[in-house]
Amino acid sequence: MAPVGWRGPADFRTPEVAPMPSDVSAANASSAPGLTGRSAPLDTTLVLVSPENIAFEYRLAGPAPRAVAFLIDLMLLVAVGGLTLLVASVISQGALLGFWLAGVFFLWWGGSAAVEVLANGQTPGKRALGIRVVSQDGLSINVSQSILRNFLRAIALAPPFLPGLVSMVVTSRLQRLGDLAAGTIVVVDRAATAAGPPRVDSGPNLVAELVPIGFTPSLALVEALASYVGRRRVLGPARRQEIAAIAGRRLTAAWGVPPSHDDDALLCAVYEQAIREPRR
Repeated sequence: MAPVGWRGPADFRTPEVAPMPSDVSAANASSAPGLTGRSAPLDTTLVLVSPENIAFEYRLAGPAPRAVAFLIDLMLLVAVGGLTLLVASVISQGALLGFWLAGVFFLWWGGSAAVEVLANGQTPGKRALGIRVVSQDGLSINVSQSILRNFLRAIALAPPFLPGLVSMVVTSRLQRLGDLAAGTIVVVDRAATAAGPPRVDSGPNLVAELVPIGFTPSLALVEALASYVGRRRVLGPARRQEIAAIAGRRLTAAWGVPPSHDDDALLCAVYEQAIREPRR
């Protein structure tokens, strides 16, 4: 799935600048050239490659939205259960109580699993919070995965230690016990919006003077910068600098100028100049 914003190819080459690793590679920045010893990625972006060599980019959903989604689903279950109990009591004076208990049991243990499979990994609560369940390989979950992860939900909620929450905190993909057993992850469901090249929504760029007059980036470089600019608004300041430094340092080295103190602003300046001046 594509991130918010217009995206082009994630890798580029120019005659003057060495290849810039994409954000896929930046997610493992410690192995990138010239970045030895850098810290781990500062956000929860996850890139998965399917057996067909198709890349899926996701942002992992944290404990807070997942907890709220669970509470919404629980309230819906209570509302449905209470309403059906009232109707059954009025109609049969308690004779249908056994059927009601069986229905509530099914809704609790199988309802969420059925809805997740039929709604592409989303229950009403997950849909309201904009998250969904997918397989670890980035594909839609199947019936067995959904049943297994929901069956283990009771263990994940067991007091007083709440092992499901502990599991999410200690695992790199924020997986509770059911996710670990079923091979699933919960991600933010972001729909792609393709509205042409993105614009830099910031004020005057104080490092634009570092860009040489007449510098004309290649089309591949412009597309890669557009990919970055389109996604930067969902990144924190530290993450922006971490990614932008990969290309910014190579650009300043190729131009023979001192490194910029703000690589994010430098890439934005190069991109703004590229889309402002027509290519010849």
